[in-house]
Amino acid sequence: MNINEFSFLNPSPDFREMSILRAVTKNPDISQQRLSQISGVVPSMINRYLNDFESKGYIKKVGENRRNMQYVLTKSGKFRLQFLTISYLREIAKLYAQSREIFGKVLDKLLFEEYKKPLLYGAGIIGSILFDILQTEGIEPIGFVDDSKVKQGNMFHGMYVYSAEEAKELQYDVVIVASFRHSNDIAKNAKNAGMKNIMVFTISEMGDVELENVKNRV
Repeated sequence: MNINEFSFLNPSPDFREMSILRAVTKNPDISQQRLSQISGVVPSMINRYLNDFESKGYIKKVGENRRNMQYVLTKSGKFRLQFLTISYLREIAKLYAQSREIFGKVLDKLLFEEYKKPLLYGAGIIGSILFDILQTEGIEPIGFVDDSKVKQGNMFHGMYVYSAEEAKELQYDVVIVASFRHSNDIAKNAKNAGMKNIMVFTISEMGDVELENVKNRV
């Protein structure tokens, strides 16, 4: 995971330490510039991390000069990396459990109805969230739909973005309207295009998320 992609999750010193040790394990010749990119630490701080690791016996330098120098993890360094990885995975598991609880009503509805080929109507932030969540449960969207001609015909999360007219001919089993502000308009467009089994992803003022049948909205 590249935690620098997440604005709500600030990388901790332990995460940065784990990232650097893991990168050194995979590539002893790795540059400090590359370590900076991987760990999210400014380049001037990388040398301080490496010196700290060396003083603690986590790494050792091998090579006659800077040009051919390598960083190699010691037995203590490997043990430290294992400990950090286990701690990291434990927290990731908790995070997944919490996200599963938040999206529980959405996922349970899809799994109960045995929907396996959803179309996501909305190639934006909400569509991106749903795409990631559905994949964690083994539900593979077959594509995105969007009313924006700029997005139509392009790829989003590796999936083709269709117009509503194109999408209605696809072999889908449910259409999920994935929009925050324009869900009612999108649901109407989907219905007018002849799309069937349309559901709307909703977020209540209390932060609850669920799927609502389109007939209750339009």
